Amino acid sequence: MKNYLNRIGTNAVKAGLKIINKEKKNKILKDYVSLLTKYNDKILKENLKDLKIARQKKLDINLINRLELNDKKIGGIRKSVLEIIKLKDPVNRVVSKWSRPNKLKVKKVTIPIGVIGVIYESRPNVTSDVSSLCFKSGNSVILKGGSEAFNSNKIISNLFRKALKKNKVDVNFVLKFCHYI
Repeated sequence: MKNYLNRIGTNAVKAGLKIINKEKKNKILKDYVSLLTKYNDKILKENLKDLKIARQKKLDINLINRLELNDKKIGGIRKSVLEIIKLKDPVNRVVSKWSRPNKLKVKKVTIPIGVIGVIYESRPNVTSDVSSLCFKSGNSVILKGGSEAFNSNKIISNLFRKALKKNKVDVNFVLKFCHYI
């Protein structure tokens, strides 16, 4: 387990060190939206597997409602990614600048944090939202969604990775931690 965690952490760091311009980021996010559309039925099929297991386990109805996807919810996921595309690129923006008495010019510039790890419950839309926001801000992300949404989260994160691969960007920008912790 320790080797696995070290490997995904190292891969995430390497991916996050690569600078990607805003045009390419937005292209990848648009390709991701297209894949979410193309694989809509497959996402629903994987979500049904999660719902079946959740019902067999007699999970709380509120948790099941958050877990459940339908065409409208997947449309909302796509809309959310399209809104993220519209955001200004937060990387490499000059926040402030000044000159020191010795003529040294100083700038405060935004940069990515690095690797972000997110643990969350049964909301498959979080997989997409977090992946998209982290990517837009130049950060790689390791996702650990609730076990009750395993199949839904897996396909949603794999579609993001597919968009990265299509654009020849390291797929390790988005990693799904599959083991239960």
